[in-house]
Amino acid sequence: MGSKRVAIIGAGVSGLTSIKACLEEGLQPVCFEQHEDLGGVWYYSDDVRPNQGAAMYRSLVTNSSKEMMSFSDFPFPKDTPPYLPYHRVHTYLQDYAQHFDLKKYIRFGTQVSRIEKTEDFDETGRWEVRTVQTGHSDGEQKEIFDAIMVCNGVFARPYVPDVPGLSDFAGVTMHSQEYRTAQQFTGKKVVVVGAGNSAGDVAAEIAQVASQVYLSLRDGAWVLPRLAQAGVPRDMMLRRVLMGMPEVIVNKIIKGEANARVCHDNYGLTCPADPLKHSVMANDEIGFRLATGQVLTKPQLSRFTQHAARFADGSTVDGLDAVVFATGFNLVFNFSDKSILPNNAEDLSLYKLVFPAELTKPTLSVIGCLSTIGAHPPIYELQARWAVRVFLGLNKLPDKETMLKRIRSDKQELKQRFGYVKLQMMNVPYRDDIAEEIGVKPSFWKLLPRDPKLAFLCYFGPAFSVQYRLLGPHPWSGAAGHAKSALTNTLYPFRSPALDKEQSGLSLAKVVKFLLLLAVLMVVFNHFM
Repeated sequence: MGSKRVAIIGAGVSGLTSIKACLEEGLQPVCFEQHEDLGGVWYYSDDVRPNQGAAMYRSLVTNSSKEMMSFSDFPFPKDTPPYLPYHRVHTYLQDYAQHFDLKKYIRFGTQVSRIEKTEDFDETGRWEVRTVQTGHSDGEQKEIFDAIMVCNGVFARPYVPDVPGLSDFAGVTMHSQEYRTAQQFTGKKVVVVGAGNSAGDVAAEIAQVASQVYLSLRDGAWVLPRLAQAGVPRDMMLRRVLMGMPEVIVNKIIKGEANARVCHDNYGLTCPADPLKHSVMANDEIGFRLATGQVLTKPQLSRFTQHAARFADGSTVDGLDAVVFATGFNLVFNFSDKSILPNNAEDLSLYKLVFPAELTKPTLSVIGCLSTIGAHPPIYELQARWAVRVFLGLNKLPDKETMLKRIRSDKQELKQRFGYVKLQMMNVPYRDDIAEEIGVKPSFWKLLPRDPKLAFLCYFGPAFSVQYRLLGPHPWSGAAGHAKSALTNTLYPFRSPALDKEQSGLSLAKVVKFLLLLAVLMVVFNHFM
């Protein structure tokens, strides 16, 4: 079993954690990275690299806080601030690779050109993997692997909507993938298209140097700042105790938080869909730029002319100099047969977004092919840990019909939520679902007799990734200690030692107070709904 060779495509976040997962289970990983450095999307370059998907802009800061986005057994240094510029994340990934000695398993400058089932696949589950040196079409190499982990990410190919007249537009046209700084837009009139995190970042930054910025929103946006009350990272509201609350309450809470900072109706951000059925924009600047008039909202684009843009409400922006499309990315699996991995979410048939259900042998997994509100690395790590255990037969998948039934159910739920099949999952419920497959989901009742404080932290506190190293296979000896200190560590760089000692931990009084508040919310919901 331990001699199985696993091909890993890509050395970004999902690729690195896949290498580590293989090593934990005694597998032999070979990671193919088309570029010359690890880190994937977190590696910055001034220009778009060949075959690159999403890319960093210089001002980018994480939308997730450090303790929520770290790998389960490798926390960020204690003195790291809660939110990080991109280069500190890249440094963290390099440190992760060095700490677990992952780099020697990566073949840099090597592109996977094709994966195909071997002739005896139905018996062995093996794959033929063809590779070329990046930038060269000749000299193709062939190798046989027992399993494959596809880690090329969901942000593969920039998507630009087909707006009538775009080809006639004489100004600058770019996708946010190409954006690095606002300098080239100094004194210009610019339209930014999109309602996601990148759209908000780019619009707010360009507005500081442009003559005017217009933010085109198809159906509004829910804007939330990164920090909640008392400066606590907002993503720390991802707690298991809240996951069972009715969506109507959760939506009301999110709407209240969003409108407390910026009244969405007053500033042209009105969104007809509830927050849990729409993308949420994490942004601390866009509200102020709207308030100063540096950014003006517009509805969906309807047409371009040579020097103007027209919008769905009939309004026009004349003298337009540039348009930046922050409109997301399409899936691309060019190295695979489309019957296995099609290039669209509607046709993609992945059990729990990891395993193609149609394969006769579960020896191919897709890691990181989803989005979520909240941190992504802990999800990728759990997917990888589950995948390698399935490769080894330590975990079993259901039969084909059961998997297809689950896939149909998931797609139907996504269509009802978003209007189409969008590969976006609820963060903590999805994580816990995969963790349960592995046997590492933190159990309140199992932890309670051993460590009551830890049990309460796991259920009532933020759902930190370290909690998946408390129980089950491959636990981390430092997990319990870090799980208890993670909340305090978040703001550690800014706190005095005396204050840190005074406010550390989760007291019984705090737990009781939280339970009473939750009870009141439930009573109010039952009375008025």
